[in-house]
Amino acid sequence: MKKLTLLLLLLFLFFKSTFAEMLNVGILDKQAITSFIFYPQEGKYIIYTESGKIEEIDNTEIIELSFWNNKITVKSLEKDYGSFLKIRIIGVATKNAFKLKTNKPLGKIIQYEDNLFIRVHPYNNYLQLINNIDIDNYVAGVVEAEVGKSPPEEYFKLQAIICRTYALKNIKKHENEGFSMCDKVHCQAYHGKPKSEIIHQAAELTSNIVIVDSEINLITATFFSNCGGQTANSQDVWHSNLYYLKSVKDTFCLHENNSIWSKRIPKGDWIQYLITQHNYPKENLNDICDIEYFQLNREQYFEKNNVQIPFVKIRSDWNLKSAQFDVSLDNNFVILSGKGFGHGVGLCQEGAMRMAKMGYSYADILHFYYEGVHMINLKSLNFFKTDF
Repeated sequence: MKKLTLLLLLLFLFFKSTFAEMLNVGILDKQAITSFIFYPQEGKYIIYTESGKIEEIDNTEIIELSFWNNKITVKSLEKDYGSFLKIRIIGVATKNAFKLKTNKPLGKIIQYEDNLFIRVHPYNNYLQLINNIDIDNYVAGVVEAEVGKSPPEEYFKLQAIICRTYALKNIKKHENEGFSMCDKVHCQAYHGKPKSEIIHQAAELTSNIVIVDSEINLITATFFSNCGGQTANSQDVWHSNLYYLKSVKDTFCLHENNSIWSKRIPKGDWIQYLITQHNYPKENLNDICDIEYFQLNREQYFEKNNVQIPFVKIRSDWNLKSAQFDVSLDNNFVILSGKGFGHGVGLCQEGAMRMAKMGYSYADILHFYYEGVHMINLKSLNFFKTDF
């Protein structure tokens, strides 16, 4: 009974924390936009400013918004609505989507769903665009941006759950900038509305499902392209020891696109790197045995002659695909023969895709890569959010 009471208390505390069905995603921020075109693609929109409602538009109308004299000017083909500090373009139909095309700088047409907020950037002389979007629509966009349209449907469901968990875990990542997350890879790649209806369906079919650890906290749902046969321990890469991010043997990814790679480096450049960057004893570098290194399993350090160099450091310094590689000599070149692509912690995407093609369920795949975690449905546990 005490264990059940503790579990209920943990669930209550968890669901008292921030959870939003709508996310604010900063989009196109690095483009320094000063003018763009907005036009509805689906549904109906109402334009609001700090002065209230100014217009209702559908897919027959186009609006131009520009940065001018520290304000936002709003114009249609027929009317100049004036200048404002903040604009909210809110979709009021059941489904709403819009197209956006930047004029300055000149850009391509991008489709987004739900709502758009615009304000003068707080630190720069251009417009800040925020896509206020239903979390499932956002998740669908992320899944397509991260993995494309070719994997099987079961994999899309898995990736949707992972992306949703990541988003809610990092919902305050850009809070000081006025939005939840950005559209860049360091949050999650997001390129707007997905073209694949199957991906949209996968996000909807897994709606509200997230991954939690044994203490009912959202997990750090990391993923990468290919592990080369073995994933990495979280503490070996980020010095953060998470029980569910442990190294696992993975044979599913071994024959996929990113399973192997190689890089040729002039021997002199490699020797100079070891000496100048890591104080490797120069007198030992004439011996081939002191240069070559072979990882039996995924290892943490290149370790010789009392010198320890983290493989993740070498990966960063030489812009390598992964930190899992062997070092060998070929005449005047050092050959780095590597396995995998990415940091190696968590879910191996190409391995997971292969498992999905072989008929594994998204639950089976998830528990293969994240050990000892649980999937829960947020909506089914809403009663735990009740205030006392």
